[in-house]
Amino acid sequence: MVVLKTVFKMFNRSYYETVCDFLIELSKDDRKHINWNWARWEWMFFHPEFENSLVGKIGLWFDSDELVGMTTYDHYYGEAFFAVKKGYEELEKEILEYAINNFSNENGLGIAVNDSDNHTIDLLHSYGFRKDTNSENILEKPLEFNNFDYTLPKGIKIKSINIKEDLYKRHKVLWEGFENDGDVPSDEQTIIQQKRMLSAPHLNPNLHTVAKNEDGEYVAYCGCWYSPNTDYAYVEPVCTIPQYRGEKIGKALLLESLRRCYSEGAKKAYVISDAPFYKSIGFEQHSHYKFYWHD
Repeated sequence: MVVLKTVFKMFNRSYYETVCDFLIELSKDDRKHINWNWARWEWMFFHPEFENSLVGKIGLWFDSDELVGMTTYDHYYGEAFFAVKKGYEELEKEILEYAINNFSNENGLGIAVNDSDNHTIDLLHSYGFRKDTNSENILEKPLEFNNFDYTLPKGIKIKSINIKEDLYKRHKVLWEGFENDGDVPSDEQTIIQQKRMLSAPHLNPNLHTVAKNEDGEYVAYCGCWYSPNTDYAYVEPVCTIPQYRGEKIGKALLLESLRRCYSEGAKKAYVISDAPFYKSIGFEQHSHYKFYWHD
């Protein structure tokens, strides 16, 4: 165990890439935190529902110029993530206490922990956390030596997302694909939020694919994230609008996006899901996370 001489800093946007690098290094050392990889951080940070006004509360712990520990909320207060690099476990209590004091909402604070991470589970128990019924499941698919072949229904074509021209169409397919109620909102604030999502610095448009019909309307979407500093891709999100389901369009999109990730250098892919859809194309169980709650 090192003698700790760490400095606490509150997050500002100049530390964005530092957090990305921290999470990449974390996943290299141990995949127990793969549910909070760099791509989930980026997807969350630029998501339309992310509460930007709270970012100054994200906590960072540095050893000289090296980020060695952090905690952040997930979209908004009520759920959190925290982790430290190896050798800095002594910081965990301080970081957890910060998360409890700063990220709890009226219902308390929830933290997802890998079922095999007995150390963190014991730590949470010592602070009065209790296991909840909510959970996250991680599936993994090797990409090497895989067959990415697929077929498409007549009139359906696959294309890469155009982050400048496809803003409303992307918004519409996600709105309908995830079965939100009512008409697709198109007010100025909504469009600004959608532009923010597509401004994520590591979003590779070639890895985000859409299926369009003969009228040029988008009927399905698949987003994949990959960094050449890792060996894995992260899948988020995948959807098909209701009237086109059952035609294996989502499967085709996902296989095409994974093929492109593989050509970029990814050796495997992860998704937070337990859906038979992913298992049907070769995703297998990787890890399971239970939520622990502090009232």
